[in-house]
Amino acid sequence: MDAVSTTQLSVSVIDTEQAFRALADDWNQLTTRCNGAVFLRHEWFDAAWAWRRADAHLQIYVARQAGLLVGILPLVRVAQNEGFPRLRSLEFLTVPDTQTCDLITEPKNRSLVVQAICEALHNRRKEWDRLTLRYLHDTTSSLHELKAGFEKHRYTSAARIQGPNLFVNLGPTWDTYYGTRSRSLKKANNLAANRLKKAGPVTIQWITNDSVGDTSVDQALQQAIDISSRSWKQGTGNSLDQAGPKAFIGTLTKHAAKNGWLSLWLLSIDGTPLAMEYQLLDGENVYALRADFDAQHEEISPGSHLMRTLLETLFGRDLKRYYMGPGENAYKTRWTEDSDMLQQLVVHGNTWRGQTVRVVDDILRPAARQLRDRFAPAQSIVTPKDPAG
Repeated sequence: MDAVSTTQLSVSVIDTEQAFRALADDWNQLTTRCNGAVFLRHEWFDAAWAWRRADAHLQIYVARQAGLLVGILPLVRVAQNEGFPRLRSLEFLTVPDTQTCDLITEPKNRSLVVQAICEALHNRRKEWDRLTLRYLHDTTSSLHELKAGFEKHRYTSAARIQGPNLFVNLGPTWDTYYGTRSRSLKKANNLAANRLKKAGPVTIQWITNDSVGDTSVDQALQQAIDISSRSWKQGTGNSLDQAGPKAFIGTLTKHAAKNGWLSLWLLSIDGTPLAMEYQLLDGENVYALRADFDAQHEEISPGSHLMRTLLETLFGRDLKRYYMGPGENAYKTRWTEDSDMLQQLVVHGNTWRGQTVRVVDDILRPAARQLRDRFAPAQSIVTPKDPAG
């Protein structure tokens, strides 16, 4: 733990698991004072670290005022050994399932915390070349304050659109909402339901903290992992049977079960699980993290039917929004046009190494991509037909 003193705050860098875990209570008290979403709680980052420990090192900046924790910038350090210069990168502690991330601090303290943490990062400028902060909300996050804080120290920074996090407004009735959807979507849903009925008895389970039913949490999770292992994502390295994702989902499920966030859907035909969706319930919002289906049964669209059924079930339950996760996938835009826009902040170090990386990132790589796109032959992209994938 390395301490950096400022005029009014003390900023420390947490770089060990022991110190990270010891911070849990203070971390969550701060998140509660900030009214932060589940993605800012210590439990989420603990699950994310279970995945990222294989390729990253903890580098969490914490700010205290008179002993009270008032700010957290949850970073990891990632070393890229290939290329010149060897890139030393700092980034948020995130995984592909992250839906939002931010500097954790109360609005009243934001200016002072940003100033202190930017100064601490500046004092350690010889240790990093690029800082990338993804999943920042474009209106409610610390994006603009952080950008200004780094520019005060004469760093080159750029805020870039990352893309939307689409959501379905759960406020109206299901009939009112579904009436706004296209005829083609409704037709596809009806066809999927008919195909499934012909394949065998269809069972859909919703496993939550309040209604575990005949399937235990551990059994349900293993079924979800098995479905993911048979999905098209298996070849991406991000399916839930892979070491990092499996450690993440296992750790997250323990925390979710303890804190009342658990929401796991399973669709089975004749007793065989074929589709699943893993969610977190946080206050009035539902966050869909994973939707997988058995690729061998793609033709009967189990994922499509599960999506339609679970979404209808979520209406009329005093819930506000169903978030579908970052990315403007075609299947998501069939269900909604509403979204929170996410951005990322990229800051290049002001050392010669950092500026060399900036030239590579902002000039050489874009030029190389333009040449590749200009001369490379067009290639078809294969995507799963079942929209739940």
